Amino acid sequence: MLIRAAKELNLSDDLMVLRGICFLWGAVVSLGLFDSLVDGIRHKAGRKRILGNVAAVLLAHLITIMANEGVVITYGTPATVGVFAVLLILSIGIGLQVRYSFRRWKSRIYPGSVKESVDQLRTGVCYYFADGRIKLHNDSMENIWKNLTGKSLVDGRALWETISQGRALAGSCISKGETPIYMLPDGSVRSWRRNKVSADGMELYEVLAADVTEEYSLVHDLEEKKERLRFRSLRLKAVGERIDALNIEKEILDSKIRLHDDWGRALITAKAFIEQPDMEKKRGFLSLWERNISYVEENEQSEAKDAYDDIFQSAKSLGLTIDIDEELPSDYDTRNILIHAMAVCIGNMVKHAEATTLHVKTEHKDGRCTYTFTNDGQPPASKVEEKGGLKNLRRRVEAQGGNMFIESMPRFALHIELGEKQHGT
Repeated sequence: MLIRAAKELNLSDDLMVLRGICFLWGAVVSLGLFDSLVDGIRHKAGRKRILGNVAAVLLAHLITIMANEGVVITYGTPATVGVFAVLLILSIGIGLQVRYSFRRWKSRIYPGSVKESVDQLRTGVCYYFADGRIKLHNDSMENIWKNLTGKSLVDGRALWETISQGRALAGSCISKGETPIYMLPDGSVRSWRRNKVSADGMELYEVLAADVTEEYSLVHDLEEKKERLRFRSLRLKAVGERIDALNIEKEILDSKIRLHDDWGRALITAKAFIEQPDMEKKRGFLSLWERNISYVEENEQSEAKDAYDDIFQSAKSLGLTIDIDEELPSDYDTRNILIHAMAVCIGNMVKHAEATTLHVKTEHKDGRCTYTFTNDGQPPASKVEEKGGLKNLRRRVEAQGGNMFIESMPRFALHIELGEKQHGT
């Protein structure tokens, strides 16, 4: 047709090529605009867009007819340039329409889009009906199931029963039940959970297998560190008990040294009384000798039954008495604190108060026990400062969650508040 029209119009080869290009371009633009028109009608586009597409299709079709009949070439260069400009504009419009359609296609959700999105998750996902038929599961869940059993996932109910009861063939079950945890053969750790959901009127079960490898590793490291700290705590506790025992022994030794000094003073007093007898020296002489003789008579050695007996026997060996209003606690921590407190009080009684009796009073209130230590000696000349034994005692009391208070006036009193414990001899 084009060759016959070219002979009739007597066109050159260059003009024929130009006419052919115009014809083909117009035909392609017409088809593109017609497809855009159909797409707009199918998706119920606006009236302006549809009318614009209709006008563009008619214009492109008219250009195609004009190019076929040779009209574009007949009217010279201006007409040809105008036609090509119109075709270029229509082509740009088609490009914009294609871009808009592509973006709309990317933003639309198709039935397969959900599966594609779920497959991108690292968490294993499975939805199944009550009879075990699977509605949806992703690639992660399929891979997890194959790693555990070596089979493909076809039954959701069997999946949950196997996991919750710890019956998987591979991997290791860390915990089972409603929230089981599994370590897969590849070393990753999965935490499982099942929920009952409803979708489109259907009752489904949702099984999730979250990747908790990093969290499990952190918890495992924390447990190891906790065990090491517990071991070190036991060692420090043993060292602390040994230090306390040494402190008690030191206090007792100091008391014995003090008593030895008292014997020396008694001898000096006796010598002074013999050299120059008078009533004042006689009273001092008799007081010292009565106290030392009482110590010698009452210093009977007997094996202590427990830690309390040890401190009672130590006090007795120094000529002192410990008066308690009720049985003291037998639990390990409270007992050691009270023994430490009595040892400190006995040491201070011998050094400063010149007392003979240590009173221990117990009060119970709101699940707490308050132990009050007082003596029958001289009151302190000034405010008692916490140092040495008292400072170490406070550290031990507060380490057990207790409180410690000291009164200096009108007489010395030590108050220790601890949690209620089992009492016994």
